[in-house]
Amino acid sequence: MRLSDFILDDLEVILQEWETFAASLLEPNQRMDKIALRDHVKEILKAIAVDLTEPQTEWAEKQKSKGNSDFMDAKGHASITHGKERLALGFSLNETVAEYRALRASVIRRWQKSLLDTAVSDVEIEDIIRFNEAIDQSISQSVSSYTFRKEQRARVFDSILSSLPDLCFTFALDTRFAYVNKAMSELFSLPSSQIVGKKFIDIDPRNGAEIQSQIEHVIRAKTELRGEINHQNPSGQIEFFDYLLVPVINQEGAVEAVFGMARNMTERKQREDRIWHAANHDPLTDLPNRRLFLDRLEQQMKHASRNGSRTALLFIDLDAFKEANDRFGHETGDRLLQIVADRLRLCVRDYDPVARLAGDEFCIILDDSIDIQSIELVAGKILTALASPFYILDHSVRISASIGIALSPQDASTPEDVIKKADQAMYRAKMAGRNQFRFFTSLDAA
Repeated sequence: MRLSDFILDDLEVILQEWETFAASLLEPNQRMDKIALRDHVKEILKAIAVDLTEPQTEWAEKQKSKGNSDFMDAKGHASITHGKERLALGFSLNETVAEYRALRASVIRRWQKSLLDTAVSDVEIEDIIRFNEAIDQSISQSVSSYTFRKEQRARVFDSILSSLPDLCFTFALDTRFAYVNKAMSELFSLPSSQIVGKKFIDIDPRNGAEIQSQIEHVIRAKTELRGEINHQNPSGQIEFFDYLLVPVINQEGAVEAVFGMARNMTERKQREDRIWHAANHDPLTDLPNRRLFLDRLEQQMKHASRNGSRTALLFIDLDAFKEANDRFGHETGDRLLQIVADRLRLCVRDYDPVARLAGDEFCIILDDSIDIQSIELVAGKILTALASPFYILDHSVRISASIGIALSPQDASTPEDVIKKADQAMYRAKMAGRNQFRFFTSLDAA
């Protein structure tokens, strides 16, 4: 029996064997359109059977093997569809080729079995040769289709990612860059060819060690990771990014890569900082307001308590401010408060908190490294600074200040209480004639 006749007669049995093998390649979550894919293979076999009955020149056979459309028969079209469909199903290239090998083995084995008691003729040997050539052509056409579609998909994927303003990148298991999009290249002012193959630390030494550790964690733990990072751009400005690292897990459950995406959140960060600043600072003087000051005072007192040291609080109330405000107007009064804030800042160290609690009341925290003599020197410096004339809008304005000083933990153990004790000491300074400072004593609490 000619091989072509055997294929057509035994077609359904051959297809059933092939279908069983193809199904074994699928993962449980994969879906295969059995009818459509069976029809592709059926067309391939029928086309091969017809081809075996017709004489064919060597030149025509070579053209078909090259995929020339003028010589593309039903077998060629079905093979191309097979490769495309297998890629869509998630088959690897090896699995796609394995189906053809199984098909070849099934046909030859069954045909040889049918010829056990019969001498094989030269024609039948020629059929075997041409059948193997036809299968090889189908493999070539299917692989070409598979590869073309995969490369096309990669180009589309790259085009999509390159059009995104977000940074997109992938890392291989050795934590080296395997892909970066256009936004990533522009951020580091490097072409992708000079980034791919390198580690993050090679292009960003400042953040590289931390990112390297996080990539390794994602690979090891098979879990995503989120974080924030800042980057200094070529102009020297700091930009902020939040990022996500996700493990790419294959069908066997192993991590095969890490995908990353980062979004520039500099504007959002700046907006959040502005909102936070407005909520925690006095809009006129830009000093910390009462809420922020209480938080800083609490932190400083806890720190001093742990170290067995003290915290000094200076409560400052301006003398004759109301008179100046009424005499020269609110515009002058506002400007006066702003200059007072500037002078207070100059009287202390950069890290000593200065705050405006309300109206003409200000507070200063001196940390645990300062002694009583130093506290007195700072208070005297403030009195001198605020007693000097203020020249505002062609006016010479004179005020002074009364200062109350309380110490923690000897006078109070809570922020509210230490402010209260300093306020009481300030009141005693004001009653004593103004333009002076007083430490809290037990007499102030009476």
